[in-house]
Amino acid sequence: MISKDVFFRRIVLLICITGLLVAGCSKDDPAPVTTGKVAGKVMSLSTTAALADATVILFDANTNSPVKTTKTNSSGDYSFDADPGNYFIKIYKQGYESVPPQGIEPVPFSIAVGQTTTQSAEMTESLLTNAGFITGKVTVGSTGEAGVLVVAELNGRAFSAISDQGGNYTIFNVPADTYTVTAYKADFSSNSAPANVTANTGTNNINLSLTQGATGQVAGTFKVISQTTIVTPPATIDIALVNPVTKETIPGLSQTVPYSSSLSYSFAKVPDGTYVVRASFANDYIVIDPDYITKFGDYTVSLSGGTPTPASVDIVATSAVLLNLPTNEMSTTVPVEVTGAPVFEWTAYPSTSDYVIEVTDASTGSVIWGGFTDNSGTISKNITIPSNTTSITFNSDGTATADLVVGKVYRWRVFASKNNVQTNSWNLIAASEDQMGLIKVK
Repeated sequence: MISKDVFFRRIVLLICITGLLVAGCSKDDPAPVTTGKVAGKVMSLSTTAALADATVILFDANTNSPVKTTKTNSSGDYSFDADPGNYFIKIYKQGYESVPPQGIEPVPFSIAVGQTTTQSAEMTESLLTNAGFITGKVTVGSTGEAGVLVVAELNGRAFSAISDQGGNYTIFNVPADTYTVTAYKADFSSNSAPANVTANTGTNNINLSLTQGATGQVAGTFKVISQTTIVTPPATIDIALVNPVTKETIPGLSQTVPYSSSLSYSFAKVPDGTYVVRASFANDYIVIDPDYITKFGDYTVSLSGGTPTPASVDIVATSAVLLNLPTNEMSTTVPVEVTGAPVFEWTAYPSTSDYVIEVTDASTGSVIWGGFTDNSGTISKNITIPSNTTSITFNSDGTATADLVVGKVYRWRVFASKNNVQTNSWNLIAASEDQMGLIKVK
C-alpha cells in the first residue's frame, strides 16, 4: 500500500503529463510549407510612380498556361503563392505598354518552397491617345478556356491578350476602330467576332467559342550553318508557330527539340490560319539567317482545310554576332543602364565586309538610328561600319532620327554583311541576338 504523499505526487505527475499532451495536441502547429511566393511592385518607367490596378498573370513556363491572375494594389504591389516550379508573368494596364512588350518573349523564373522570388516591373506609357479596350470570354461549350491567345486585327495591325484561368480576357490599348477578334489555341478552331472600339471606353462581351478537332500539320527542318564556332551550343532549340502580326506563340504550338546542326520538327493539330515559324529566338548564340529574312520576310505557312502551304518550312540559322557592351546578360532581358551617348562594342565576325548597327525604341519597335531602308524591295544600309571596326558611339554620324531619352529602354543590334563580287551586291551573313543589347538611359 502506497503512502498518501506518494499517491498525491503521482497524481500531480499524471496531471502534468496529461496537460503537456493536451497542450501539444491543441496547440496550433504550423502546417508544413509546400509553396513559394512571387511578389513585386509595378511602377511607371518615366515617373517611377506606383501603378495600381495593373493586371498581373502568372504562367506555368512549361505549359505556357495561366495559373493565377491578380491586380496590383494602391501601392503597385502584387503577390502570388504557387507550387515550386518555373513560371513567368505578363502585366497589362490601360494606357501602358504590356510587360514584356508585344513580340518579346518573357523570361522564366523559379519559385522554390518557402522562398519569395521578386519580379518587379516598370511599364512604359502608351503613345496612343484614342485607345479603348476589349473584354470577353473564350469558352468550349459552356466552360471558360484558359491560355487562349485572343487577337483583335485590322489591316495588318493587331492587339492581343491571353485568357485567364476562367477564360476571361481583356485587350488593352486598342485604337478606336472596328476589329475582327479571333482566338487561337492548338487543336481548336474559333469563330470570329467584330469589335467596334471607342476611345477611352470598353467594348465588352466580345465572346468567342472554340471547337475542338483541328487536323492541320506543319513540318520542316532546322539547319544551322555556322560562320564561326558557337561559343556554347544550346542543349535544345525552341520552335514555335506564332501570330504573324503580334509575333506571339500560339498556345500549344511550341516545342523544345534536342539541338543538332540539322534537325526535323513537326506540329500537329494546327488550326487553319497563317503563322510564322519561329526558331532559336532565345539567347542561345544562334539566330535565324538574316539574309533570308531581309529578302523574303519571315518563314510563313498558311493552312486551309488542314493543308499547309508550303508543304515544308525549312529554316536556316547561323551563329550570332556577339555583343559586348553595353548589353543585358544572356539569361535575362533586364536592360543595363547607360549615361549619355553610349559606345557600342561587339566581337569581330569572320568573313565580314562591313557591319550595320540598328538602335530601336524597345516600346514601339521604331528604328531611331542605323538599320536598313526597303525601297520597293531594294534593301539599302542606313549606316556602314568597316569590318576592322567593332565599336561605335551612338549617332556619331548625326543621322539619328531621335535622341536617347532618359528613362526609356532601347535595343541595339549588329548585322554582319559580306560583299558578293559576282553580283556586285551584298548579303547579310549574321546578326546579334534578338533579345540582347537592351539598354536603359539614366
